[in-house]
Amino acid sequence: MRSIHHAWVCLLAISAGALQLHGVGATGPGKRQATLDLASRLLAPRNNPVSQLPEDLANPFNPGVKGVDNQKAVRTPNSSDREVLEKIASTMSPSGMMIFGGRPLLLLGEKKLRVGDNLKRSSDGFDYIVVITAIEPTSFRLRLNHEEITRPIKK
Repeated sequence: MRSIHHAWVCLLAISAGALQLHGVGATGPGKRQATLDLASRLLAPRNNPVSQLPEDLANPFNPGVKGVDNQKAVRTPNSSDREVLEKIASTMSPSGMMIFGGRPLLLLGEKKLRVGDNLKRSSDGFDYIVVITAIEPTSFRLRLNHEEITRPIKK
């Protein structure tokens, strides 16, 4: 039993010494300097490749608008939120409402909309996100930014 114990201790001491000698060779000053040179080369600042592209190149996310004309294409709506909301609400004509699972649903064409659902609507060439804030048996309420409007379900 003692000889097995001594054999394990000797084997452990020899393997620890071998690992220590192996570690010194791997992290020597030459290898360390090569690693530092590689890291500094990889982290060095480079020129932005986008600056070398032609200015009239089409934007891949909006191919209809050319590169420099993006600044000129930005328009601002002339109407207030209330006017836009009234115009959008007048175009919506829900066919009714129903209660499903204890929650009211607004029937708008094939869609069944809940309170809190967002609707994307266009008005005067701009897209607006309108939120349904309330659904009642005879009316529903819409919000655009901080403006709200109530409309009847049936005309």
